[in-house]
Amino acid sequence: MHMRGQAERRFAVRITHQKNYQFSSQASEGDRLHGKPYLSDEPDPVGDAAGPSTPALLGSALGHCLSAALLEALRHSHIDVVGCETEAVAVVKPNAEGNPRIDRVEVTIRPRVMERNPRMKRCEDVFENYCTVTSSVKKGVDVQVKVDWDVETESKKPDMAAR
Repeated sequence: MHMRGQAERRFAVRITHQKNYQFSSQASEGDRLHGKPYLSDEPDPVGDAAGPSTPALLGSALGHCLSAALLEALRHSHIDVVGCETEAVAVVKPNAEGNPRIDRVEVTIRPRVMERNPRMKRCEDVFENYCTVTSSVKKGVDVQVKVDWDVETESKKPDMAAR
């Protein structure tokens, strides 16, 4: 994230109760709305799972920020990415008092590149430092990050074991 020469940036979400445990949220920065409103809900048995749960939203924020940081590192290294998929799983477990807490978030990023490049390793080694959300959340939640490269030229090679 770029600070744009500002001392601070304030990202807000206005959260409005809809019904039961469902909320509509609208993100913004100052007077500028960010995207459309989105629905969130609690999973069963409390809610209806009509939208993402709060642990899923945390996983989404971590996965998005990590993916954007990796893509930015690859772009600066002049490595062309032809696609990228990320999976973020928030694992909830009871704490010592029996209350459900986020134990960890497992994030797997699968960037697809046309060919292997020696600069990929350097990008993988440094990109987490540029993820604003992960660098902040890691102070309280275990965030496990894995990069699973999909290199097009390697996936097109014939399988020697099949012969």
